[in-house]
Amino acid sequence: MTRRLRISAAAVLAATLVCASCTTEQRQPTAGTPVDGATGSAPGLGWSLSPSDVGIEGGQFRDPVHGSAIDSMESGSISDGSTVVTLVGRLDGREFVDATLVGLSIADGSVLWRTPADDVVGCGEEFVDGQIVCYRGNTGTTSEILTVDAESGESSTRDATFPITSLTTADGHVYATRAVREGARATVSRGTADALDADWSVQFDSRASPGAPFASTLHTENGIGLFDDGRGVFAFDLDTGDNLWSRTIPDCARSGNAARDGAVRVVRTDCSDPNTIVGSEIVDTDGTVLAATDSVTLQQPTFDSPAEESPLLLGTGGYRPSNPEPVWTDESLAWAVPSDITAPAAAFLSTHGLAYAITGSVALLRNNDTATESALDLDTGNTLWSRESGTFAEVGALDGDVATLFGPEVLRGIDVRTGSTVWDIPVATFDDEGIDRQSWPMFDRVEADSIYTDSIYTRALSISVLRAR
Repeated sequence: MTRRLRISAAAVLAATLVCASCTTEQRQPTAGTPVDGATGSAPGLGWSLSPSDVGIEGGQFRDPVHGSAIDSMESGSISDGSTVVTLVGRLDGREFVDATLVGLSIADGSVLWRTPADDVVGCGEEFVDGQIVCYRGNTGTTSEILTVDAESGESSTRDATFPITSLTTADGHVYATRAVREGARATVSRGTADALDADWSVQFDSRASPGAPFASTLHTENGIGLFDDGRGVFAFDLDTGDNLWSRTIPDCARSGNAARDGAVRVVRTDCSDPNTIVGSEIVDTDGTVLAATDSVTLQQPTFDSPAEESPLLLGTGGYRPSNPEPVWTDESLAWAVPSDITAPAAAFLSTHGLAYAITGSVALLRNNDTATESALDLDTGNTLWSRESGTFAEVGALDGDVATLFGPEVLRGIDVRTGSTVWDIPVATFDDEGIDRQSWPMFDRVEADSIYTDSIYTRALSISVLRAR
């Protein structure tokens, strides 16, 4: 029998009604409860809720960042260290109906408020002036801004300054891109929810047409702004909007992703066919190319936290900025496409590298063809360990050499240098219904003023806080 710290649906709804007309009190977190079946130094369970606990019977949790306009199939939440905001609703095919933003106290899981959130395209990843900022409408001539107060749940809507194609938030500001019309240039703006371009608007020399096959994306993580239109990548200063560097015709590129040190992984493409990969590079914040390769193998780790002194993993080799040649190579870093897979799927899969995380001086690798996972020493190119593994996982946090792996069937901490399991929690702890395959879960480490280290683990059928000293 697994142990869950559950709050009854009646208590949840009562708390919602009470808190709708009162001032939110600061709640103090309590120590996590040991989880039955957990091993090693696993964090305790602070609390766990199901969709029915927050008033949506038969519902599922989703990430507010990806909105409710369609089912994103990704669970998640947004938090400022005090309030946790998640999205919950019911599935109707690919539609996500009865969508509701729910505010929870990170201390004890009590429901602070609920707000309808139908047709939301997306929300910013951070609170701005104590509010969640979301938007509706990204295909027409108008868009709408929705803001929700994180403490009270009071919501407000207003017409956006311009039609929005993407929106995000960072460091107390709202960043948005506007729809590109024929003859117009791509524009990124920074401002507030009431005036999206209050601080500045900057145009980029985008060569993508309004009907381009790749949708534009906007990122503001890790201290650098990135706008990607499918044919070019434009890096900009988050404070001023100044263009720091760009890759566009005749040097076409896409899929810029910033590592935690601000360096950006850029995929170089054929300008006549954005689907054709011709290489990749890592670019520093000032535009300096730290490493470049003509290899079509792309290493695109979802967790990228490299050690400053170690070689950079790119293509099938390790590179130091002072040396254009790799200090080591390993052709096995590319996924071997099974013989029964033919073009164009084979061409697509052959570009996929094995690295799913960079953890200091170690790269974590997964080979789906052989169902194995391993670790690579980036200083030497040598394999540190390897084992069979049929489960998918990502890295959610790194504490020294201990990485937290999470996935539909996995929640454990491993020593990245030895591969040994430091702690493990059975995922059935969170869902009585069994293994969750309805969406990809999310593990977020929360920065909070507390003696505890809190992490939010969101699955389709549960949202939980794990708590450790």
